[in-house]
Amino acid sequence: MLALDPVQELIGFACLGGWLGYIFYRLEWHRQPIWVYGILIAKLFGAWAFGWVYANYYCHGDTLRAYLTASRLTYYLSHTPQVGLALMLRELSASWEATGWKVFFSDTKLYGYDYDWSEPSNYRFYRLLVPFYIGAGGGYYGMQGLMALVGGLLGYAAYQRWNKLIGFPKFFWIVWFLWPGVVFWFSGVLRDTLVLPLMLYGAAWVVSVKRWRDMGGALALVAVAILRPEAFFLGTGVGLLYRFRYTWWLLGLEAVSGGILFVKWLVPWAYQYRQEALDPAFYPEVSNASVFHVNFDLSLQGIFLGWLSSTLYGLFGPLPWQITKPIVVLYAIEAWIGGSLITYWTARAWVSKGWKWPYVLLLAIGLFVVGFIAMATPYWGTLARQRIYGMCWIALGLGGAAQESLKNHNDPLS
Repeated sequence: MLALDPVQELIGFACLGGWLGYIFYRLEWHRQPIWVYGILIAKLFGAWAFGWVYANYYCHGDTLRAYLTASRLTYYLSHTPQVGLALMLRELSASWEATGWKVFFSDTKLYGYDYDWSEPSNYRFYRLLVPFYIGAGGGYYGMQGLMALVGGLLGYAAYQRWNKLIGFPKFFWIVWFLWPGVVFWFSGVLRDTLVLPLMLYGAAWVVSVKRWRDMGGALALVAVAILRPEAFFLGTGVGLLYRFRYTWWLLGLEAVSGGILFVKWLVPWAYQYRQEALDPAFYPEVSNASVFHVNFDLSLQGIFLGWLSSTLYGLFGPLPWQITKPIVVLYAIEAWIGGSLITYWTARAWVSKGWKWPYVLLLAIGLFVVGFIAMATPYWGTLARQRIYGMCWIALGLGGAAQESLKNHNDPLS
């Protein structure tokens, strides 16, 4: 369990109140709708719940390592700046690299520094968190809340950019921002809180950019490439597909090359990753984890059937007989409701002739990503978080189809 300093936590809450006031002033100044402030408050509570679960229920995980590593980096920057600078910019100098390793071996609290234990993108993220740690006065829950506010603002920027491209129904923002899984998993101190909205904003920039002086989307994609390279390829790829969605020969070329990549590289990687994740020799804690099994081989038929069953689990799983822990029930309820709503709105848009090719493309991409993530990920908790990288494209496609249905004025289910 994380040992919290009451003084730091009080300072963190005070700093968070100041940031909330500043954000409210800026939103009013730019005449943004009041519901934007409401979703930020919702994400704030989601971040606190997220932080509590990791600190008191799991008592371990990337969230705690991120907070503790940002704390130690800030300590060195303030007490021994030359060492702090070496830790922050270790790749730029061999002497800084040597200093960093020396500090790592002598400071057991610097959890996220070891590249052999924590992937490089994690440590890059931990360094990015130093301003958040300082801006929250060193408070754990203050830092959780500040991350949620920044992630919420980035999400609103992505929503605005896609709304200009597609035009969503008025109620769509409720699903986009307040879906329980989004509020919980994408509000706390994890890379995904920043990466998901940055990926969506960057993809919309690829679709709509006309002047290369509009560099906001490019900067967003650079940040995504640093923090989570796979999300960079996903966002850039979807943006290019959507931008050239009516260039059929290019779409065919991309479909063929993407299919080859999927069969020859992605699925074998997912197969190997799943096998290792379920091997107690690699992960001893697997015996206590909530896992699900997908059986597939590397033949074309096996890949297709494996993806199909994985997509089913990604949308509707866990099924009732797959629930082994009480906490999985919460995710199961959300998955059942979400899968049912997706099925209902897909059928409704079909009946009312709301499906146009761009929205079908986004829906297909989303289903593809959800299925692939479920193929590689054997843990229900991880799937609950990672599948949103596919669900966001499904939501965009359904949002566009719903708006098209309203334009047609022939929705028999309304």
